[in-house]
Amino acid sequence: MAIQENGPNGLFKGKVGSIYAYELNGKNIIRGSRRKSNKPPSEAMLMNWQKMKVASTFAKEMVELLKYGYRNLSPKGSRIGAFQMAQRHILKDAMELDADCKYYVNVEKVFIFRGPLSSPAGCSVSRKGNTLYLKWTVMPEYNTNFYKMNFGLFNLDGLLQLEIGATEVHRGACTVTLNSHAENGAPIHIYFGIWNSFNDLLSDSVYCGIVE
Repeated sequence: MAIQENGPNGLFKGKVGSIYAYELNGKNIIRGSRRKSNKPPSEAMLMNWQKMKVASTFAKEMVELLKYGYRNLSPKGSRIGAFQMAQRHILKDAMELDADCKYYVNVEKVFIFRGPLSSPAGCSVSRKGNTLYLKWTVMPEYNTNFYKMNFGLFNLDGLLQLEIGATEVHRGACTVTLNSHAENGAPIHIYFGIWNSFNDLLSDSVYCGIVE
């Protein structure tokens, strides 16, 4: 069923018979129904499908981190949501081919937080039991208490942990207690970020590496 907008001379959206109408980038598009292709997919098509599947699977596993980290890039009412923007970034910037020509996500190139603030520097992490010891370089521009540290943690066996405002940036170090999913022994990937808690602004994240 199609919907007519703005009277008889207006645009319509939906399906009328074999005709489809929709809006794309502010323009009204009208097209016929697509015909199913009987041609076998090309090698390039198969690789592109595999690339998109890998990127989508990774993003879905990180969904809560990404929704938080991209929320300011997609304000309320935006056509593209925060999670979709994160998916685009992963697909465009973080996909690489392995020795078998299979796509994988290079986690070092993934930004789980995005924003205009300067990113943390000199980041390091170590682990003792279920406690992480995190350090970073103290930066003069972040000497007030509303600049705080965010941490994103994940592994491939179910750990997904977001620490918001764990401590003030000017302290240069803190500890974080891992949740129960960290007991499975899989390596944990660590990201650092800065949060302005007064204006609710973020920095781009920094990948700090893994702990066993």
